[in-house]
Amino acid sequence: MFRQFAEQRRLNAAFSHDLRTPLTLLKGHATMLLSFIPKGLVSQEEILDEISVMSKNISRLEKYVNAMTNLYRLEDIDIPRQQITFHSLIDNFNNTAEALCYDKHFSITASGDNITLFINLDTVMQIYENLLSNSIRYAKSDIAISVVIENNNLVISVSDDGCGFKNIEIEKATLPFYKSSKDISTEHLGLGLNISKILSERHGGNIQITNNKAGGACVTVKINCNES
Repeated sequence: MFRQFAEQRRLNAAFSHDLRTPLTLLKGHATMLLSFIPKGLVSQEEILDEISVMSKNISRLEKYVNAMTNLYRLEDIDIPRQQITFHSLIDNFNNTAEALCYDKHFSITASGDNITLFINLDTVMQIYENLLSNSIRYAKSDIAISVVIENNNLVISVSDDGCGFKNIEIEKATLPFYKSSKDISTEHLGLGLNISKILSERHGGNIQITNNKAGGACVTVKINCNES
């Protein structure tokens, strides 16, 4: 209960922080228009440019609100488990990678007998897609995916040849709405790893953020795959 309360406070703080920028921009543009339009100091083209900027920031606010709503729901959604064979899961992973990694080279290494896993496939695929999308964003050209069964856990690692995580990013990467310095100006919300953390924990597992030996990022998720 205390952990959930702490997570809730952290989420609220992150959400409030990320709302400030678009709200400040909206306020600034609105103030300027209210001041200059009555005096005839802005042209029709300039007014349209200002409205366009305001519209983009409204869209950002909508994205944040929708993301916040979805994050709250993750804590309460039911995660029933179904049976799927290990090889069938690997086929799913491979098909997804082929669809997403159209401009990057990827490899999948799978180690394990074709045993029956008891997992929520939608949840596992969402985690996998988040890890893969994050790696695609930063990889120079190569992405390595490893999938093994260890001690009744499904262990998924996604590694790339990008610049990797800085020390401070390793500590903060799974926080809600966290962005690295290279992501500040992008539309990327900074939620993928946080969602993966929540879902993996809901599925009896955890997430680990590291760098590989070559210096690129490596994100590993453990997911309990027992029947109970």
